[in-house]
Amino acid sequence: MSNPAVTLDFLPNEVYIEILSDFSTRDLLPLISVNRRFHALVLRILHYRLLLTTPLKEYKLLLECFHPSSKLTEPHVFCKYLGTDGLSERHAEDPLEEGPDAAQQPGRVTALYSRFRPQARSEEEEQSIAMRFGLFPGRMFLSGVGFVRADINGDKDKREDKVVREVTIDGYEDFSQLCVVASLVQVRPGTSLLLSASTIEDGFVRLWRDWLYRQSRKLKRASDVAKEEGLDEVQIASDPDDILWVDLAQTIGLKLRVRPKSWNPSFPVLMHQDDRDDDAWVGYEVILEELHIRATRLLLAVERSKEEQQYHHNNAIVIGAPPPG
Repeated sequence: MSNPAVTLDFLPNEVYIEILSDFSTRDLLPLISVNRRFHALVLRILHYRLLLTTPLKEYKLLLECFHPSSKLTEPHVFCKYLGTDGLSERHAEDPLEEGPDAAQQPGRVTALYSRFRPQARSEEEEQSIAMRFGLFPGRMFLSGVGFVRADINGDKDKREDKVVREVTIDGYEDFSQLCVVASLVQVRPGTSLLLSASTIEDGFVRLWRDWLYRQSRKLKRASDVAKEEGLDEVQIASDPDDILWVDLAQTIGLKLRVRPKSWNPSFPVLMHQDDRDDDAWVGYEVILEELHIRATRLLLAVERSKEEQQYHHNNAIVIGAPPPG
């Protein structure tokens, strides 16, 4: 006769983890509120999954950031993983372990952000793009809403390795905007061919005139200090105002640096503008420094991509294959 005192609580943690590991992250999250034991076990599983997933070893993060007028001309960029602040590689040192504030742990899990740095294209890639659009050294082409010079054969040591978007605001405008599309993709090794793509977020950020001015002044002050002290690199303290969030839930944000760009009257103008007010017109170069993505959102995107690939694989039709028995 079975012992009525024996319940599921007598099962060791290893058995629970073995069972719960087959659950998707979306199905695991509601189990956090079952009891303290499930709470700790689910957090441990999520912690392990985040450690494996956030570096994106099997995937790449693709960023499209463009002014609406340059949607078809602004190339996408890939992003390099920098880290996930607050996520330790060891359970014993992990801040997500059980403790007196365990009730706040689920919120701390969703508050973790993975940081990525947009990578500028190599000189060979830019030459390929330039040839595709028929550009030559010294020729002008439209980028964003401003004009830049295509210096394809410039000094490699002087080339900037930052991803920059140009923004201009006329006197009658209070802001400009950049469309932001972040996607999880798989790339065939040695090529630029995308094997799969899953959109994480598709939105936009508004660049207000006052915000651009404040950010440009901050960079100028830091540059002046670095020049006085003979530093090679400009050091700027992190500020929440540096990040513009793409969505209200603050799932994805762009950490930006802004520097002013003076208007060159020798540049050709494609459209007629009467009575230009040089005092009201402003131009900036916006540096895409980092892309911040909520870690749990990234984890869900990876799992969704794997589910879609498995679905398409199971439903694939092989021509010439023998009929099923």
